[in-house]
Amino acid sequence: MNPAPTRRNAGIALRLFAVALFGCVAWTAQADDTAMQQLLTEYLRSQAPASGQVDVSVTMPAVAMPACNSPRPFLPGRNPRIAGNITVGVQCPGDRPATRYFQARVNVISDYYVAARDLMPGDVLGMNDIRREQGDLSRLPGNVATQPEALLGMSVSRRVAAGRVLSESTVHAPVAIKRGELVRVVAVGPGFSITTEGKALNAAPLGGDVRVSTREGSIVIGRSTNENTVTITR
Repeated sequence: MNPAPTRRNAGIALRLFAVALFGCVAWTAQADDTAMQQLLTEYLRSQAPASGQVDVSVTMPAVAMPACNSPRPFLPGRNPRIAGNITVGVQCPGDRPATRYFQARVNVISDYYVAARDLMPGDVLGMNDIRREQGDLSRLPGNVATQPEALLGMSVSRRVAAGRVLSESTVHAPVAIKRGELVRVVAVGPGFSITTEGKALNAAPLGGDVRVSTREGSIVIGRSTNENTVTITR
């Protein structure tokens, strides 16, 4: 009896088993990458601005990485901007590497606001001073104003030409109390209210802290409640 065919058949079977095993491992790694990509896509969608159309594309490494158990996505850095080319991290407790980083592209098509006319420093913004536009936030300044509430009633910090993008750094809260002006000081507490006058030692927006030198010679700190009143709550 010739054992060669048996050995040859056994060798073929072994090679087929190896191919099948390799294919199974490769498929598993691919499934892990797909799951990770989906996880990061959904995470970045949840972190993007609430309004607007969000398109997320996560680039996976060319070489499959080991499976990540209990993945915890996070955004590196302080107050990262969720638009344009960004880095997203994943913590994999107990795995190696324990922290992994991926590159992604986030396009956010959303409303934003521009100057409806030439604006000058000190102008207080109303609805006629701003105009709504729509575009990809990844191509605009990081602090572009996407809600009118961030602009209305605010004072313009510097000259802005008509049609230019309005950002949070373009405006500030208007000054309610100027340094050196006379103000009314009201101290209120349980069962009492005392009113006096004094001189503001610093400028402050509405709701800002003001140091006041009272006519009695004391220096007190209160909060501006209107254009000429500082309130101290006891």
